[in-house]
Amino acid sequence: MWTYVLFNIKSNLKRKENLILVVLFIICEIALLFILNTRSFTESPYQTSLGISIASVSQKNDPKLYQEFMDEVNLIRQTIDKGEQDGKDKNWKSYCEYKVKVSVLEAQWYMVTSNMPNDSYFEHADVLEQLRKEYGLPDLSQYEKLIVQKSNDINLYFSSMQQARYFDYLLKHDLTPITYSYVDASSVSLQIARYILPVVLPLLVGLLLFQQRERRAKTEKTILTISGVKKKYVRWNLISDVLFVLLVVFLPILVYMIVLVPFKGVSNLIYPVLYYKPGFTGFHYWDTQGLDHIELVASGLTNMSVNQFTTPGMELMPLWQCTLFVAFGLVLSTIFYVLLITVLSKLMKNKYLSLLVFLVVLGLCSLASPLGNMQKINTFNPMSYRDFGMNLLGTSYFGYFAGIVIIGLYSVILYLVSKWCAKKVRV
Repeated sequence: MWTYVLFNIKSNLKRKENLILVVLFIICEIALLFILNTRSFTESPYQTSLGISIASVSQKNDPKLYQEFMDEVNLIRQTIDKGEQDGKDKNWKSYCEYKVKVSVLEAQWYMVTSNMPNDSYFEHADVLEQLRKEYGLPDLSQYEKLIVQKSNDINLYFSSMQQARYFDYLLKHDLTPITYSYVDASSVSLQIARYILPVVLPLLVGLLLFQQRERRAKTEKTILTISGVKKKYVRWNLISDVLFVLLVVFLPILVYMIVLVPFKGVSNLIYPVLYYKPGFTGFHYWDTQGLDHIELVASGLTNMSVNQFTTPGMELMPLWQCTLFVAFGLVLSTIFYVLLITVLSKLMKNKYLSLLVFLVVLGLCSLASPLGNMQKINTFNPMSYRDFGMNLLGTSYFGYFAGIVIIGLYSVILYLVSKWCAKKVRV
């Protein structure tokens, strides 16, 4: 079997048309990395503090306590001014410490000013209390009696809570804050996976494999008449085609990683990214009730939602782990695309027609489900999962786990259809 698989891969690599496609693909990747690297110098690796609102506080309840509170607020404002300056001066250790302190105080204040019961709504409240004590911060709950009107809005709590944990992680692991477009040996695979592959991967599969029918026609006429071999032939072709595409996709990424290691190292393999945990562990969707816009704030390599109910479900994951999960999704997507073009090429005599149908089907599915789409019917649309990075990191309405299950099921169905084609459809 492996002799046949290797023969197919080598013959594909030798074809002039395929070599041209591979070269164009690599040029696109290098151009993207250059653009991202340039953009990362203009992006801010830090966010402006959300601040502590005193609009709901009145001194009438206790003037002396109110003055103590205002003294604390003034100290916090001074800390914010110094922290923002540290960020501009790239004093990252001091900046991360400031971000932890201010984010903890912000989160605590949103707890104090909220009507929601702490034990039901405020995740990681115990972690925040531990950080408050660890960093020697004041307990703002002592000023609760000054509040004249509480709010039901707790979204800002989650944003502050996650920023506190995020920057505490950076500080304790001696990591420098990075921007959303940052490129190094650790992040290059994730950047290519979310900027290029959602569009280029199906195009690559279609263009690299659409001529297979003609080239294999003579071989199939002989092989499909041999008892025993006929059943394995579909599997052999699937393995060789998938490995060929994966070689084209992942080998350049591996080269980029090796090239970038001497410049920036691999310390960011443990860099924290925020992922949407409910969508990672089961079929779970964003609660979009009452939302009319999306507000995203970059936290390192993640675009975190500030005003959406995905925010409570965001958890920290090291970059190396995130990269492996995204890579697994890409492999599964590759299998799906290969099986789809294989089945279409079997059912249609004209190779150009099969390629056209392949591209039109995927194109229409993509139009029906843009990456920000929120219609549950698109759960079953395979192109809702063309960017597993977005599905995993919580910037897509559809979760990672749903994508793995749906794409996996489609792949199984297409594999069974391809086996049927091998038996029923003449070459």
